[in-house]
Amino acid sequence: MTINGKVGATTISSLKVDAFIIGFNHNSGKEGSNRIHFLLGKISGKFVGLVDSSYGSTTSTSGAFTMNTSNTNSGGWGSSQMRSKVLGSASSPTSPTANTLMAALPSDLRAVMKSCTKYTDNKGGGNTASNVSSTTDYLFLLSEYEVFATHQYCNDAEPNYQAQYDYFKAGNSKVANKQSATGTAAVWWLRSPYYNRVYSYAFCAVSSSGSLDYYTASYAYGVVPGFVV
Repeated sequence: MTINGKVGATTISSLKVDAFIIGFNHNSGKEGSNRIHFLLGKISGKFVGLVDSSYGSTTSTSGAFTMNTSNTNSGGWGSSQMRSKVLGSASSPTSPTANTLMAALPSDLRAVMKSCTKYTDNKGGGNTASNVSSTTDYLFLLSEYEVFATHQYCNDAEPNYQAQYDYFKAGNSKVANKQSATGTAAVWWLRSPYYNRVYSYAFCAVSSSGSLDYYTASYAYGVVPGFVV
């Protein structure tokens, strides 16, 4: 597919990326049945994440590829600027929010996208089970448990509502490369906030070596979006 348009604060021009399947009817009892889950994406067979010009730096720019414009995970995934300003996750695919990844996707893909119910800590700042709630998403980041089948840094209650994706369960690499330099590995964001209130500035992420890590919310890192059809 071709991504073309302004994504948050970044203009992406005619970028050809392949989507690949990470699960069939994944966690269907909670996330929706008769759905194929995809990740975006690969370039020439290499797993990539989307990065912007602020990669690896802190920035308060709205629409940068950060989880939030300040050092906080308050509001968790549901209220993150990544979800609203970068991905446009909650907007209808047929009437997408302008200047989001959703709007930059091909219209023929958006026409067949289905909603997905994702459970995440949507409050942040602690390990309270009631912090975990559902959002309806058309584009989403993956969680710690969906990638690693662990809950080392995420809210302990997240795995009660999640399942590891078959693609990662099968042992495929978790190392993503920059779309702008496919030989260079990148850190990529996960949607899970760090569970400990001492680290209420952080979200989980996948390091450039493919291991679980966490980073400050206002730093720009790779974006690896999922969607379902």
